[in-house]
Amino acid sequence: MPNRFKAILLGMILLSCWASFLGADINLLYMPAKIPKKLPTQTLENRSYVALEKMNTLLQSMIRVEYSEYNDHRINIWYNGQQFTFITNSPYYSFAEGVFNMQYSFLQVGAEYYLPETFFLQNLPLHFPKDIYLKDKVLHIPRPVDKGVVRIVLDPGHGGKDPGAVGKNGTREKDINLSVGLMLKSMLEKELGVEVLMTRSDDRFIPLSGRTKFAMDKKADLFVSLHTNASKNRSAKGLETYYLSTSSTSDSRAVEALENDVVELYEGAGAKKKYDALDFILSDLSQTTYQEYSNELATLVQRNMVSGVQGQDRGVKQASFYVLRGAFMPAILIEMGFISNLNEEAALANKQYQERMSRTIFEGIKRFKYSYDRVLKTN
Repeated sequence: MPNRFKAILLGMILLSCWASFLGADINLLYMPAKIPKKLPTQTLENRSYVALEKMNTLLQSMIRVEYSEYNDHRINIWYNGQQFTFITNSPYYSFAEGVFNMQYSFLQVGAEYYLPETFFLQNLPLHFPKDIYLKDKVLHIPRPVDKGVVRIVLDPGHGGKDPGAVGKNGTREKDINLSVGLMLKSMLEKELGVEVLMTRSDDRFIPLSGRTKFAMDKKADLFVSLHTNASKNRSAKGLETYYLSTSSTSDSRAVEALENDVVELYEGAGAKKKYDALDFILSDLSQTTYQEYSNELATLVQRNMVSGVQGQDRGVKQASFYVLRGAFMPAILIEMGFISNLNEEAALANKQYQERMSRTIFEGIKRFKYSYDRVLKTN
């Protein structure tokens, strides 16, 4: 048989084999316990793809998206202690100072991202030959181990009779905080498999002291308080993340006053003394230890927010927020933008922007969990 016909026949056979697997889920075997799992696939552009969300859930990977105005977003994925960098609409990616080809492009469809099936069946075994291999159409892979953070308390700031800051166009901080909180809760539960509790899941007033008490009573591993900022300077804009400290800059003292002043407004004139009596906690050795981890959590969340929504970086700061006092766990307060700025108010009121904000906070928490869990495992 002429070589040309042999090549055509071989191509037809390969195409037939590929078509038989098109759309079929990838069979996984978590090792060494041999636990069977399925990584769902779907057909895009006549090829099998895996949603990044599904990969994150089953493989405990982490992502950070760097958005570009030209729609060729850069996506960083951390898996098995290593970083992969992809670009949308390109089959090439970088790993360990090298450039590799997946044969088919990394895709974005709407707000979702997809990796070609070939990355899992061919490329992953190439990069981790000792840990990952394909045998009898089953991908043998190390079982992800959840070693530490299992319960997170999300605290949508303000609520009920306390609207928080209100934008010029009437956007209320309490509504944005709750909307982002609910989206973030869904992501954390669905993709990270952790238990998420909320200080409020509807429009109700919760005293500041009740928020951290709730987290302590529930033995939470992390506490994340969600807020939007405000300033008399209408041009002020950007993102910032705080963790607890008695020392603060003039800028952070202004935000501290904004968040703490609601105590006298909505909890009574004598309430402030009750919170000030908690200052002794800040000098406690265990609280100091948690401050270090809170700094790390704040840094990762801040970095992901700035990168993910292309916002102005106002940095990680320290302040003595009442809502963070008494939280014997890594605890942060996030200011997701200035509702007093017309442009940021419009963005914050947009559901798609809120979803993107939720995603960036999620990725920061996820990266922290990966690092913190390893620390807990060795202690």
